Amino acid sequence: MFWDVVGAIEILQRGTQSQSSLMLGNQTYLFVLGITFIAPFLLGFHPSVAFNREWKKIGKGLWWIAVVYIPWDILKTHFGVWSFNPQYISGIFLGNLPLEEVLFFVATPFACLFSYACVQYYWPKSSEDENLYSKPARWGLWTLVVLALSVLSLNITGWYTASAISIALIMTLWAYFRLSPRSFFLGLLTWGMLLLPFYLCNGILTGIQFWEYPFWNTELTDIKNAVVLYNNAENAGIRIWSVPLEDFFYGIGFYWIAVLNWED
Repeated sequence: MFWDVVGAIEILQRGTQSQSSLMLGNQTYLFVLGITFIAPFLLGFHPSVAFNREWKKIGKGLWWIAVVYIPWDILKTHFGVWSFNPQYISGIFLGNLPLEEVLFFVATPFACLFSYACVQYYWPKSSEDENLYSKPARWGLWTLVVLALSVLSLNITGWYTASAISIALIMTLWAYFRLSPRSFFLGLLTWGMLLLPFYLCNGILTGIQFWEYPFWNTELTDIKNAVVLYNNAENAGIRIWSVPLEDFFYGIGFYWIAVLNWED
């Protein structure tokens, strides 16, 4: 997944040498979903991890993500927390959501879960003593809690901030108490490894040429040239490149749903 994303970014950067904006038009969102999904899907058939043999576990996780997140997405779109730029989507809608937004909840969790399965498979089997992971898991939990509450304090009345942080905290606590310390620790480790490709893909969705913005972006928060357009009154007003801080917690919420169903 990482190399696919990096290669895609290089292509996009070369394409901007003669043009001021990304010229994929209404295929832009589908393009991001494609580079997110294709490598994990193909590599999942490799007999070592045999990820794609576990369709029941994968499907169960994706089902519960859809149950939780699609109604939430519909409501946030209805109330103007975010909207979708017609220039970069296919124009096919399911209710008030573009088809691509619905497929996002398939492609992204699938890629995340494949990465988690790989880390589980390749992590040294000699270190399976759960006591080794109790303290790192606990420290990881508290780090996430502190980060989440810090972001929440920036705009506690913002709908996106409050809802994304709440779901992330609920799912992180559920994962901590439901999973073994080893699985929770490896889940956090996997999520840390996924942050770069996560932010690269989300960068395109939230800023198209996201690399033109400061890494810690507190000044230019009203970004118009994007697939997903945010109402900044409903978020903390801080972005990594073009990605709102809340997207980190938005992602980890559905990530834990996928992992919990995988480990069930």
